[in-house]
Amino acid sequence: MSDTALILLALLVVLLSLGYWFTHRTENRQRKASKRADTELVQRCLDLLQALQQHRGLGAQQDAASVMQRNALAQQLDELWLNWPGASLQLPPLQQHWPQLRRKPADFDAHCRLIEALLEVIEHLEDRLYRQDHHRIRGLGEACRSLEDLARLRGLAVRAANYERCPPGLQMQLRFLCNRLLDQEQDLPLLALIERLQSDLIEPAQIRLAPTDCFALLTPLIEQRLQGIRLSLD
Repeated sequence: MSDTALILLALLVVLLSLGYWFTHRTENRQRKASKRADTELVQRCLDLLQALQQHRGLGAQQDAASVMQRNALAQQLDELWLNWPGASLQLPPLQQHWPQLRRKPADFDAHCRLIEALLEVIEHLEDRLYRQDHHRIRGLGEACRSLEDLARLRGLAVRAANYERCPPGLQMQLRFLCNRLLDQEQDLPLLALIERLQSDLIEPAQIRLAPTDCFALLTPLIEQRLQGIRLSLD
């Protein structure tokens, strides 16, 4: 083989190597960018979950403090829903449901439907990130659903506390959620909280908790659980 041919062959090898290196580098950058975008969106979803759950819990309350807090949450949610990526990340357009919910803060079921859709997005992101080697993400969806059980309990308790005695329909839902939470774990703070709800809200002939008491009673544990979820993702 002539010297010219050897030089051309060497140049070809170099060019192929450079092409492979640039392609590999570009793919790595794209994967990292995608992973970063998904991770940031997970945190945004957790912010949305927190705010929606609180907004639902305050939805039926008309005292000045609750209305003020609910309005502040609505403004926060306006910002969180702004520029929701939706189709660009192959996600449903959840933001389109918020304006109507904002106008009807007492619509408990509509809150639950939107939260359920958000939980499905979180589970989708969990699977996507896990495939990108973000192994610590595993269990996120399950943890968020457990958190939603607790937050739904808060919302129902606040509603029940508006009555003199817990209505049968709410009583049945509250009992179901309490039992499901206790089946999941035997955490001492949770046990104490459920015992308080059972004795002062769910079972007595006359309710001994105000709506604001119920919200204040459950919120610290919910926030603690949510913070634990956030820390597990770092």
